[in-house]
Amino acid sequence: MPTEIAASANGANVVANALKKASVTTGANFDFLAKMAMRESSMNPAAKAKTSSAAGLFQFIEQTWLSAVKAYGERHGLGEFANDIVAKPGGGFTVASAARRDEILNLRFDADKSAALAGELANENAAILKSRIGRAASSADLYLAHFLGPAGAAKMLKAGASTKAADLLPAAAKANRHVFYDGARAKTVGEVMASIAKSMGAAPTNGNAPVATHTALPAIASVQSSVISEQSVRVDHNTYTEQNIRNDRSRSSLAPALASPAPASNLSAIALSVLQALDPTRLASRARERD
Repeated sequence: MPTEIAASANGANVVANALKKASVTTGANFDFLAKMAMRESSMNPAAKAKTSSAAGLFQFIEQTWLSAVKAYGERHGLGEFANDIVAKPGGGFTVASAARRDEILNLRFDADKSAALAGELANENAAILKSRIGRAASSADLYLAHFLGPAGAAKMLKAGASTKAADLLPAAAKANRHVFYDGARAKTVGEVMASIAKSMGAAPTNGNAPVATHTALPAIASVQSSVISEQSVRVDHNTYTEQNIRNDRSRSSLAPALASPAPASNLSAIALSVLQALDPTRLASRARERD
C-alpha cells in the first residue's frame, strides 16, 4: 500500500507540473488545460481510447499528434522528431520509418510533451475558430476544437441547437458514442454543448442550450495566480481569444471555482492525487471521504 501511495503521488506531481509548465511555455490558460485534461483522460497520462487512436493526457489521435509535433515540436525540444514527419500530398502526415513513427506517437504518453502541444493547439484553435464563427471562442468551443478539430467544431457551432449532433459528424459519433448518444437516442447539438460547457466551466454558446453552472476544479484554480506571476493579462473564463488566452493573476476571478468544488466521488484516483498535489490542504478531507 505505501508503495502504491508513493507511486500515485509521484504521478500526480508529474501531471501537475506538466500543466504548470505548459501554461508557462505556451501562455495557454492553466485552468483551461487542467479542465480539458480532466475531461479527456481524468488526468491519466497513460490513458488509451478503446474506439479510436486517441492516447495520453489530452487524448491526441495519431494524425493530430503528428501535425502538432510537426508544427510546434521545435519549440519544445522535439525538433528531430518534427523533421521526420512529412506532409502527404493528399493531406495528413506520415513518417518513413514505422519504428520512428511509433516512437513519435508514444510521446503522447509524456505528460510534459502532451500538455505543451495541447497548449499550442489551444492558441491556434482560438484564432481559427474566431475566423470561422465570427466571435471569440469560449472554453467549451476550444475543447470542442481539440476534440473534433477546428473544422468539425465550427460545423457544430454553426448548427441549430435541435440538430442531431451525430448527423453532422457521423464518424466522430461512432468513435465517441458516450458524447453523441444517450443510450440509443442521438443527442442534439445543444445537449452536447451543454455537457461540454458544464465540464469546462463555461456557459454554452448556443442560445437555445441551458446555461451550465461554473464547476471549475478545486485547488487547480487556487494555484492559478502563482503559475504565471510574470503575466498580467486578464482572462475572461468564458472567452479565450488569441490575445486573452493568457493567464489571469487575479484571485477575485477564481471565486466561482473555489465556491463550487467537484465532488470527490466524481474524481478518479489519479485525478484526486493530482489535485491533492496541487493543494494538499483543500483535498486531504476529500481524499478521506473518497476512501
